[in-house]
Amino acid sequence: MLQIPLSGIKRIEEVVNSSNKYISLSQGALKIGGIPAPVKQFVKTILDTTKTDSYGSSFGLKELRETIAQIQSARYNNTITPSQVLPTHGGIGALSLVFLNQLEAGDEVIIPEPAYPSYAILAQTARAKAVFVSCLKDSGDNSKVMWEIDVDKIKAATTPKTKIIVFSNPTNPTGLVIPKSTILELLDWCEQKGIYLIVDEAYRDYFFDESFESMLSIAGQSERLITISSFSKNMAMSGWRIGYLVAHESLIPALSGIQDALLNCLNNTAQYAAMYAMTRPDLVEELAKKVQAGKDAAVSCMQPLVDKGIFSFEIPKGGFFLFLKTDQADATDLCLSILNKAKVGMIPGSTFGTSGKPFIRLCFARDAEVIETGIDRLKKYFL
Repeated sequence: MLQIPLSGIKRIEEVVNSSNKYISLSQGALKIGGIPAPVKQFVKTILDTTKTDSYGSSFGLKELRETIAQIQSARYNNTITPSQVLPTHGGIGALSLVFLNQLEAGDEVIIPEPAYPSYAILAQTARAKAVFVSCLKDSGDNSKVMWEIDVDKIKAATTPKTKIIVFSNPTNPTGLVIPKSTILELLDWCEQKGIYLIVDEAYRDYFFDESFESMLSIAGQSERLITISSFSKNMAMSGWRIGYLVAHESLIPALSGIQDALLNCLNNTAQYAAMYAMTRPDLVEELAKKVQAGKDAAVSCMQPLVDKGIFSFEIPKGGFFLFLKTDQADATDLCLSILNKAKVGMIPGSTFGTSGKPFIRLCFARDAEVIETGIDRLKKYFL
């Protein structure tokens, strides 16, 4: 019998949502004013038609695939065709399709960690084995936290059973931005070994310097590269469950067939909303500014706790999170104590892998007053 436990993120969020006494700095959802009003207004006009009333194609809306291909080709100087695009049930839906398509019992998935826990959960769902490779870098200073994707470590972890390597960029939970040169080196390795490289770019629009380079610049060109995108982050549409993948066109029919088996078709209303959202980069830019402000507020508010040696962290280069190092070998009990006593929800680092055990993840994709209130409670807890 297949038994999949609820992830640590969802367990914490269940508690946080049980009462308005809690402050949520836990789940990686964009909670800064919600879905932009123009997107909601557009959906209202769609609902007055019959466009969303019937089953759709398991390939997704033709118009959405064309819009994604056209806009992302122009943005990333690539030639992406609609035949290389597949809308999915959020980013997790895209990952699920690839895992179910490529994995058999006993196969292996290499996951650089700390990592989004759903990667390992999906491997388990497909009866495969998650193989973790630590991203913790030896800086020579135990008080300083550094992360990197080490290609040599990944190569050393590869076996004949390895079918997939998967990671996010920018990364969840560390905020690391992985250089394009590193990803290209890994892609070359994957092409030699017949492995699929999945780059999850859910946080693609949230980076805080100019080092991030999207793999959509070469998406569709390699048979071994799959790029995942989600409207959950860049349009705050996490509840509407819409994302997409870009891959070599030879993969799309098989993935669509699995999508048909699992879902019949996608939510048509969400697809139309996503199609409109693609044409409004200004809305993404506004949300990105708010996330930047949230990051700045969190870094500033945490400084007294850093000064006291209670936490340390590397300022993230992208994403939604501060990954806070504690003096605990495993910070899970501390995180739960903060939840119960201070009523602040954060996620134990152990949720993301062995390297994350001494850490706690704080989500700063929140309004400034929520961040300030939550961190004030942390100060009262510790100081």
